[in-house]
Amino acid sequence: METNVKRVGIENGRAAFAFQEVKQAKERLRGSFENYRSYVKKMPSLIQVNGLGQALAFCFQKGKEYKAIYQSLAKWMREQFPDQFSSANQELVEAVVNLSSADYRLWTTEAMALLDWMRKFADGMAKDDAKAAE
Repeated sequence: METNVKRVGIENGRAAFAFQEVKQAKERLRGSFENYRSYVKKMPSLIQVNGLGQALAFCFQKGKEYKAIYQSLAKWMREQFPDQFSSANQELVEAVVNLSSADYRLWTTEAMALLDWMRKFADGMAKDDAKAAE
């Protein structure tokens, strides 16, 4: 029973974090929020096909909408796994390439779970915009 309560707490925390990150991205990216939404939806398949490290490196180099996704993932991973970062300014991709295989799988699962919430909220906020435009 306690494990279930802990899992629900983690999931609620992930959902709350994802909502805030998507809301902030919507405010910052205004005209390109549709691109952001599209990229959030593509990220899980990008991770599955290329691996977490490659997907993060792609986001890191792309900029703008992808950079916003990268920064959200970095912020979340720092909160969840602070001991895996050697310094406060270490990049997420640098931390990922130094992970053990078991930690790499754990981080991949965590990233996928966060992106699932981000996708749901991005879709919801885009629908709100569509309704407001009508």
